[in-house]
Amino acid sequence: MSNNTFLRKLSIRTKMVLAFLSVSVLSVLLLGLFSNYYYSRAAEKEFFTISNEATARLNYHLDYYYQQLRESTHSLIQNDIVQDWLTSQTYTNADVQNVEKEMRRYLALNYSEIQGMFLISKSNHIVSMAQYFGKLDRFADEPWFGAPVSPRVLILPTHTAKYEGAYGRPVMSLLLPIYNKETIELIGTLAVDISLQEIDRSFKVSKLGDSGFFFMVADNGSIVYHPKEEWNGQPMSQTELGSLKIPDNTEASIQQFRGNDYLIGSSRSPVTGWRIVSLVPFSEVAVGLSSARFSMLWVLGIITLLVMLVVPLLSSRFVNPILTLRGLMRQVSKGDLSVQTESVPGQDELQQLFHSFNVMVKRLDELIVTNSRLQMKEMQALLKQKETLIKALQNQINPHLLYNTLGIISSMAYLENVPVIERMARNLSDVYRYTAKFTEMEVKLEDELRQLRKYLDIIHVRFPKHFQSRFSINEKFISCRVVKFILQPIVENAVKYAIEPRGGEGVVIISAYDEGSDLVIEVADNGPGIEEQELLRITGQIEEISAALEQNEAQQDSLGIANVHARLVLQYGNAYGVKLTSFPGWGAVVSIRIPIHLE
Repeated sequence: MSNNTFLRKLSIRTKMVLAFLSVSVLSVLLLGLFSNYYYSRAAEKEFFTISNEATARLNYHLDYYYQQLRESTHSLIQNDIVQDWLTSQTYTNADVQNVEKEMRRYLALNYSEIQGMFLISKSNHIVSMAQYFGKLDRFADEPWFGAPVSPRVLILPTHTAKYEGAYGRPVMSLLLPIYNKETIELIGTLAVDISLQEIDRSFKVSKLGDSGFFFMVADNGSIVYHPKEEWNGQPMSQTELGSLKIPDNTEASIQQFRGNDYLIGSSRSPVTGWRIVSLVPFSEVAVGLSSARFSMLWVLGIITLLVMLVVPLLSSRFVNPILTLRGLMRQVSKGDLSVQTESVPGQDELQQLFHSFNVMVKRLDELIVTNSRLQMKEMQALLKQKETLIKALQNQINPHLLYNTLGIISSMAYLENVPVIERMARNLSDVYRYTAKFTEMEVKLEDELRQLRKYLDIIHVRFPKHFQSRFSINEKFISCRVVKFILQPIVENAVKYAIEPRGGEGVVIISAYDEGSDLVIEVADNGPGIEEQELLRITGQIEEISAALEQNEAQQDSLGIANVHARLVLQYGNAYGVKLTSFPGWGAVVSIRIPIHLE
């Protein structure tokens, strides 16, 4: 028996139950699958953003720490006693003791985490800050031993000290070149062994979640720093971390670690070249995922129960009136226009259908008059539609800014207490309040620029090192009237597609000039530009929007550039709107043309 034959033999009540149940179950399952996938992707992106910001601060702190340590040694390496010892061909024990005293004096006045200091001449003679050992083989196990004098500052990864006074302790080595202060000739190296005390303090402050953590790995695979001290200086492959595959700087990944799913991301330090790796349990980032799954199962069970109980009861109410109407329609088909249905007050579709049937039979002539009145009302409705559409389009504000900024504020507030949060929160509040208030359709260009600067201030906080923004607006234009909220969506697109993919490195320039009786406002960026096919697609979409709005057929649900263009066309006509220009590999320019209306 075929499926069609089987279905034909079922009652309408059974068919309705099966249909409702199938659609409900399928909808819930699809919703669960898509929610699970996109929630996981969103959690990865949010973790990647938070991790990158945290590692950037760690890199900055380490860079500052190494720089301060290096600068603090200037007085020591330029000391006359140290300079004389490095340039002398012969020296006595007294000379060596004087050098040791200078090194101990430096240590007493500076960093307590210094475990050892060694002055190395070009002939590989060594003086320790603690004691002159005489035999160079005492330092043969140190990674800096025997290394040629180099003009570059070198930072050696964590290793275990093998000399007296620091034996068995994990240390990092900083190799500083020493120049003759008179001839600027390279005359030796200062090797400074430092403990991980300061680095440990910095990493523990920057914690991820309840049990997430950071660790640092050198290019040779050895662990430079890990909260578990016994792993410091060990090869990563010989620890539990050996099963992890460290991703590159552009993505985060979900990997198995200690029997659970962990999110892992990394960022390379520009100072040392080592990777700072962030590791946090996925369950701590996606705390709502398990609740969503449990809720989906409950919803599925409740929907199934309701369909089984309610649909059979409702089917009779739907089917019986249809059968009655079918009999009346047969009489009408035979020419009997005097038939009438029983009028039952109500607003559902069947009651309205019965009422419409009576009106169709009894008052066909009145419908002609009613139709004329409806045409007049339709024209008025079309005028209302444009005004309503403008506000509807304005309400379609992309939440990308709000979500991103709240994510930044949340992560910064969680990781460290900084005053910049107050400014970000204030700017975000002003921007959101500005977008939500629609008492005026047009505002001054000055007001648009003021809100745009607040938005860009948030972006500068997010990308503090490399992002730049510039304004080139003549004062004579700031009193011009413009449609509200047309600049920020364009700048948001530039940030999203030109600045964010490159980690904040880029420039956004806002400028304006007059062209006849029109004002042209340009938003330019130095991103990768827009691909030709994508440019053609967006340009075609803009043209379709103009044509649809001209014919009162617009169903505009898009955001960003299309949204701005639609509102400009509705306000000023087809001669105005948005135009895109792309320079592949160099950037893109979005031009906004509006008529000049001064306050």
